[in-house]
Amino acid sequence: MISPDMSSQREHSLDSFLNETHNLKERMRQILPSYIASLKELSSLPEEFERRFWASRLEALLETVRADYETFQAKAQQVDFLGTFMTLGIDVVLKAGGMQPVTPPPPLQLGVTIASSGKIIPDWVDNPYREPGTIFVTYEGFTAIARKLKDKLLQGTIVPSSEEEIPRLLYNLALETPKGAMR
Repeated sequence: MISPDMSSQREHSLDSFLNETHNLKERMRQILPSYIASLKELSSLPEEFERRFWASRLEALLETVRADYETFQAKAQQVDFLGTFMTLGIDVVLKAGGMQPVTPPPPLQLGVTIASSGKIIPDWVDNPYREPGTIFVTYEGFTAIARKLKDKLLQGTIVPSSEEEIPRLLYNLALETPKGAMR
């Protein structure tokens, strides 16, 4: 037989258990939103990592193009300087002979050529030997196109399948960009 003290202890234990369960439910309701948010954030980490990876690959390509462009620009400045110096020498001779001086050639307008094959090289605006189907843009226009691509990569609207695809994505964005914005 159960003593009256044991019965009240059981009831007290049961009441305590129900109160604890109720308190636990309330605490769960309070932390559930932050727990779900943490789970969503954790599940999005691989996607975020992938987006940042592709953006870093684009940055590496931009650094290579920037270095090539600066080298090309330095060589173009040397050629421009030599052309101006030679023109001045010819002018002196022509003036001494009583002839009209020669006008110096205009400085080269430099930029970047993006080929459909993905080849990106520094170039000048009137290059007669440019590969057909390539797009010439100023360096500033090129960096603007690259910023657009970086934004799309970070948003996840474009996800390349390989690193070799990034230059072709730049080419496609250059095709979509109005001509006036690239020069």
